[in-house]
Amino acid sequence: MTESSDRVAGAVVRLREQGTKTLIVAGADTYGMMRGKRLPTGQAARAFDHGIPMSDVFWVMHIDEMDIVARPEGHAGYFPTEKEGYPDILAVADLATLRPVPWHERTAIVLADFALQDGRPVPIAPRTVLKGVVERARRMGFEPRCGVELEFFLLRETYTSLQARRAGDLTFYHGRPATYGVVTGSAQEPVARVIREAMLDHGLTVEACNMENGPGQFEMNLRYADPVAAADAAFLFKSGVKEIAVQNDLVATFMAKPHPVWSGNSCHFHLSLAGEDGRNAFFDEAAPKGISTTMRYFIGGIQATMRELTAIHAPTINSYRRYVPYSWAGTTATWGIDNRSAGIRAVCEGDDGTRVEHRQAGGDVNPYLGAAAALAAGLHGIEHEIEPDEAVATDVYALPAGAVTPVPRSLEEATELLASSDMAREWLGDELVAYYAAIKRAEVEAFARTVTDWEIGRYAEAL
Repeated sequence: MTESSDRVAGAVVRLREQGTKTLIVAGADTYGMMRGKRLPTGQAARAFDHGIPMSDVFWVMHIDEMDIVARPEGHAGYFPTEKEGYPDILAVADLATLRPVPWHERTAIVLADFALQDGRPVPIAPRTVLKGVVERARRMGFEPRCGVELEFFLLRETYTSLQARRAGDLTFYHGRPATYGVVTGSAQEPVARVIREAMLDHGLTVEACNMENGPGQFEMNLRYADPVAAADAAFLFKSGVKEIAVQNDLVATFMAKPHPVWSGNSCHFHLSLAGEDGRNAFFDEAAPKGISTTMRYFIGGIQATMRELTAIHAPTINSYRRYVPYSWAGTTATWGIDNRSAGIRAVCEGDDGTRVEHRQAGGDVNPYLGAAAALAAGLHGIEHEIEPDEAVATDVYALPAGAVTPVPRSLEEATELLASSDMAREWLGDELVAYYAAIKRAEVEAFARTVTDWEIGRYAEAL
């Protein structure tokens, strides 16, 4: 549904008053990449009134756009295909997201939902899927909240040079790690400051920034909000960081594991629920550590479904390189109180701060789908009163094999678990799960046909 005429007129006036000349109308594809068009602002009213037509082909392109994923035989549900001619869908602007883009001259952006020509939402659109989970949470009597932490590397590379690099040959913005390093961080502050200040001017609340466990690696924390707004912020942040990096002759990557030695990039979702009284439903002053029954069930749901939802949180072949011990990644379906070696961290900070940190996702996660999956898992636990296992109070990475449940070790394994998950289909939709599984199976097949540098180095001379 397009916006009302009064809101459209107000938005057009705002653009004119701000001297905006270029309007970006864009939304997220399956991979979390920004898809849309740039328009002269003279076309804004038409765009806001009617939506922007775009071919639906981008839903079925491989991430490198070198090929198209064919509709699987017998596939039920939405799946663009050449037999239908890849017709137009509409990018429908959400005027609540309209904001300036300070790193581009006289430019604004508005985020869009994707709709079919008859006005129905595209059922596989990530923002639409998240909205559905949030609406269900509200029907259950909860107002969900979500904050996102994102990690990324800055590389002294170009998009062209990356194509010729092996992972071990990447040149980082800084030569050594400096976890929480303030002095070393000062050397990287010329770019970090530009990013932080640009994001604040972009309307995103960056609460903190620090150096992370890899060279030239940063973590930035975005303030909590309702999950759709939080995912919007993460989506805009990731795209903005990449654009600002290029303007500074660098490349920013949120790839889960760009280097074989250093820790990978994480994306942590901090989740809580407000009850009908507006108070934190996760906090119970009378309960041990203040963890309410609702929070226990929420943790239980995430723990019980972590394996079957892994393909959402770890969406690429590379994602699984990150799942190794002492990587700071959530490698197991475990939980603990303030335990960063567990897959789920319970943060117990009273009425205002008690929350669940979902630590499984990599920086490569689609923030809309990641938030949707994490929230849905927790709500599923509440709905079915799923008790979690006992909290782990020790180093999870050091536990013997078989002591706890590991997450899947490959995209292939994770995809099949997702495809067979009744919970995922109930909460995220049959059409999204079937489509997503088909796209990931195509990714697995593409990798299976690839001869890697590792194989050449290991076998070519010896065999």
